[in-house]
Amino acid sequence: MDSRYEKLAQVLVRHSTKVRKGDRVLLMTDVSTPHDMNLAVIQAVRDAGGVCLEPYIMDQRLQAAARIGCTARQLRVDAAAQLVRYLGAAVRIAIRGYMNPLEIGDVPPEDSQRYSREYLNIVMDEGVEGTRWVLTEWPTPGFAVLANMSTTGAEQFFFEAVFADYPAMTRAAQPLRHLMERTKQVRIVGPKRTDLTFSIEGVPVVPCIGKKNIPDGEMYTAPVLNSVNGVIEFNTVSITREGERFSGIGFEVKDGVIVREWCETGDSDRLSKRLDTDEGARRFGEFSLGLNWDVTRTIGDTLFDEKVGGSFHLTPGRSYDDAPNGNSSATHWDLVCDQREGFGGGDIYFDGRLVRKNGLFVPKVLANLNPRA
Repeated sequence: MDSRYEKLAQVLVRHSTKVRKGDRVLLMTDVSTPHDMNLAVIQAVRDAGGVCLEPYIMDQRLQAAARIGCTARQLRVDAAAQLVRYLGAAVRIAIRGYMNPLEIGDVPPEDSQRYSREYLNIVMDEGVEGTRWVLTEWPTPGFAVLANMSTTGAEQFFFEAVFADYPAMTRAAQPLRHLMERTKQVRIVGPKRTDLTFSIEGVPVVPCIGKKNIPDGEMYTAPVLNSVNGVIEFNTVSITREGERFSGIGFEVKDGVIVREWCETGDSDRLSKRLDTDEGARRFGEFSLGLNWDVTRTIGDTLFDEKVGGSFHLTPGRSYDDAPNGNSSATHWDLVCDQREGFGGGDIYFDGRLVRKNGLFVPKVLANLNPRA
């Protein structure tokens, strides 16, 4: 067995979910995940004293095909069945194979919105509470194409990203958490027309250091709902679950609401339609700083892109329960901006003080969050 599989299994079981004796563990895997990787997880669970429920094996092409023409009643049945699995487990470990997003592109937008509303949001809202869970995404050949790499190169990129030093990151992130908890006003300045201000006063700040996502490395909160004003432009590609591809997305925001939107590439009508999913889709539910310098570049996959050291993401849609700002929506769309010098740069200010310049933290107390020399 590839020793990297065993090492990743230990990260998922020992660090992320802390499986204990007697824990019932649900492994949710994918037809594209190597058999040995699944076996490594099962063995790691057993070694930790846990027991594996029958693995749930996903085939995302079949799921996409079944989503076409879906009905609210059907989706409620599916959600109820999935919740039985979720609620019967103390721990969920999900290994999602990267799929061709254009498979989902065949699903009509109204079916995708119905799926989010009647299935995904219900399962996420009801099935997460009290469960320890972690998600990673396997580097399939499709992932390699997305990243513009060979499959071998994509696997190397993946393993370098997932094996970040999470204990060291945890220690280094604490001063940033304390600083953000004291911060009232954030200002983001960047190339083109980017100049956006908002408040985070009173909103909890949450470090993500390998407990829910692998790879991980971010610090998130949420803007106070009506406080966002200005212009923001994003410089990375965003590929939605429905297979829609956008780049150069920009927003003009007034009193927390996106009043004008545009994109350099992509269907502008579909962009507007996503933002018109419901009232909350034109407001923001998350603001986060990327901290993982082992994710060396953005590739068009949010799980990786939002963790890139020197990036930030701002999210139209619902807020998280542990950093709530009152925004409710069927969507949560993480849009990433890479502020490293080679990608256009940019500044972030907390209460008028320069905190990050061209992706690098300025205060000495945050120096350990910058890349190692």
